[in-house]
Amino acid sequence: MIGVASTSFCFQDFSSMLEKISRQFQLWEVLVEVEHTIEKVEPVMAEAAHSYDLRFQVHGPMSDVNIGSLYERMRLAAVDDIVRTAEFCRRQDLQVLTIHPAFITGIAFLDRSSVVSQMKKSLKSISMAAVESSVTIALENMPKGINGTCTTAAELLEVIEGTELRVCFDMGHANTAEQVDAMLEHVDMFRNVHLHNNDGSWDQHNEVDHGSADLPRILTSVDRGGYDGNMIIESGDLDSAVSSKRVLAGLLE
Repeated sequence: MIGVASTSFCFQDFSSMLEKISRQFQLWEVLVEVEHTIEKVEPVMAEAAHSYDLRFQVHGPMSDVNIGSLYERMRLAAVDDIVRTAEFCRRQDLQVLTIHPAFITGIAFLDRSSVVSQMKKSLKSISMAAVESSVTIALENMPKGINGTCTTAAELLEVIEGTELRVCFDMGHANTAEQVDAMLEHVDMFRNVHLHNNDGSWDQHNEVDHGSADLPRILTSVDRGGYDGNMIIESGDLDSAVSSKRVLAGLLE
């Protein structure tokens, strides 16, 4: 199923976004931040799914949520936030939760490996929460940049090795890091797919056919690899998401 997600959505009232999104999509990946925190959306989500014939999956909180923090209290708080989100997914019978890996800040620039070690510790706890909540938690590959981890397929797979976690393949992120082909070698690990495009220089979140990532080839590879999950269009706004949906639907016919 083709779905939609945008960081811009969470700055608007949840009920008003339900009305707008349901006219164009049957699936919304909700980022649980700002106006769409668990506390704000949970009281209305189940009824919304029925009233609007709209399905949901969830993107965990991102702002200042660093599972690789060298400051232990902050690392534990980040893990707790993701575990709370997994429990929310269980209560709402939502099957997929996507999360971000660690990011590098402050003194962590002096020893990047320490961030990865902290992240692995966090992911073990998060994996346990995935099992207990019966929710699939997918770790997303990140775009190139000085703050990023898991920008390569190799590192992403390394940090989830030995856990129950799976992969959210982000096409645009992979394109900035020249990792599209490397990621596509592991389609069997994909449980979510984010689609947007860019010129390869930075994470522009363009429409799916506006950039250097070869969308038709990627879709073919994902299909041949046996992926049968959702395709989430990540966009700057709803209008560009609708344009991307038309392109994507045509390619998937």
